[in-house]
Amino acid sequence: MSGRTTAGRVGGRSTGRKSGAGQGVRARRELAALNDALALAERGLGHQSAATLMARLLRVAAMHPKAVDDTLMWQVTDLVAGADVAESVKLTLIRMGWASIVQAQYRDYGLRLVDGGRGAQARAA
Repeated sequence: MSGRTTAGRVGGRSTGRKSGAGQGVRARRELAALNDALALAERGLGHQSAATLMARLLRVAAMHPKAVDDTLMWQVTDLVAGADVAESVKLTLIRMGWASIVQAQYRDYGLRLVDGGRGAQARAA
């Protein structure tokens, strides 16, 4: 039952939690969405602050617990929250945190499509 709820449906709505496969898809989508938000912010087009982007990075990191060490994330959070660092540097730090998660996921699972994958995978040779 990959991607389906485990507790059933009532009135067309889900009543349970997503299965493990569904959580993996959600985590990849969150990672991709963070990338989009960072790309907009880096171009000056985004409306999210560095603090908001850092909060999203922490949420994504929690979805990928093997990918990032907690102490590193707290150090990055302190820098992003402080006033000592320019906004462009804050975005760079958040981008580096995002990239470390992507690298860890690539190392463990290879490349996977986020939308419309339906089991399709691309692996490095």
